Amino acid sequence: MFRQLLLQIGGANIENLLPWRSCWRDIGLEACIYSAQVIPAQVRAWAQEHLKSEIIAIEPVGGGRTDTISAVYLRRGEPVVLRYVSIERWGEIGRQHVSCEALGCRLMEGSSLPVPHLIASDPDGSRAGDYANLTTWLPGRVRLGPLSLDAIDELAKIAVIIHGTPVDDDHRPRPYEFWTPDDLEVPSWTSRPKLWQRAIHLFDQGAPPTRNGLVHRDFHPGNILWEGDRITGVIDWAETSWGPADLDVMHSRANFVMLHDLDSADAFSDAYRWHGGLLDDDHDAQVFWAISDILGFLPEPTQIITALIHHRTDLPDQVVRERLEHLLMITLGEIRH
Repeated sequence: MFRQLLLQIGGANIENLLPWRSCWRDIGLEACIYSAQVIPAQVRAWAQEHLKSEIIAIEPVGGGRTDTISAVYLRRGEPVVLRYVSIERWGEIGRQHVSCEALGCRLMEGSSLPVPHLIASDPDGSRAGDYANLTTWLPGRVRLGPLSLDAIDELAKIAVIIHGTPVDDDHRPRPYEFWTPDDLEVPSWTSRPKLWQRAIHLFDQGAPPTRNGLVHRDFHPGNILWEGDRITGVIDWAETSWGPADLDVMHSRANFVMLHDLDSADAFSDAYRWHGGLLDDDHDAQVFWAISDILGFLPEPTQIITALIHHRTDLPDQVVRERLEHLLMITLGEIRH
């Protein structure tokens, strides 16, 4: 899985993967320019073939934990977005990400959502020389501060639309994958090892037979662009999967808890149900899906969400860990909210 490969490459020092510059003028696609990979001439030529205006610059952009996204600036018109994934560096996982993003954009093309339009895709690298997607640029910026209830409501509506999108068998994306590490074990930083042992034991029992459908699979505030409380972009479809809607909802809840608080997480899931979102109503199933996402942030949650908390000085490592553990305690009924 992609995030586990990142940990293997970056090791304990995740900054090896994030050579940030100190710009961060805003938190959005136009911000966080950093010194990263040089785009090969063949990839640039491939992109140029699909554009009407001359490319004048390609600059990597931040906002994620990899250096695979670049802004392509044109002599005329808005920039476009290039996802360039080195075959040598990322292998099959990189191919899956490019393929899943292309499929996700295509599946949402006719929806009411502000999703990037796929301009071109080379999922096997036969023309670009590496895996690559070219998509349209969307306005807005990521909001990592607290969201209003109106904004949380808008986010929930978006999730319901995604999960309600019909997909025929011929275009069904790959089955979801769990994001737990292969060597899943009690985190070294906890003072409650029995709590985590219990969670791991429940996870090992296997997934319940929850209804599957289209899921973004990395749905959280960091992959949403805003102008005020209006959503202008749902981005990063590289994990598009076929699985329970519970995966996206629980992932958003965990991110809300670590970035903000449990009240925001509850507001999101309540609004999701209010707008017609369907989650597994079996209590044990709810616990399983929540646990599966929480365990996916191990062994170190701050390395998983490093880009989201990079400029949140109010979120030191220990605070993020404590918030995630608090969510697990509530999920397992050890404390009440």
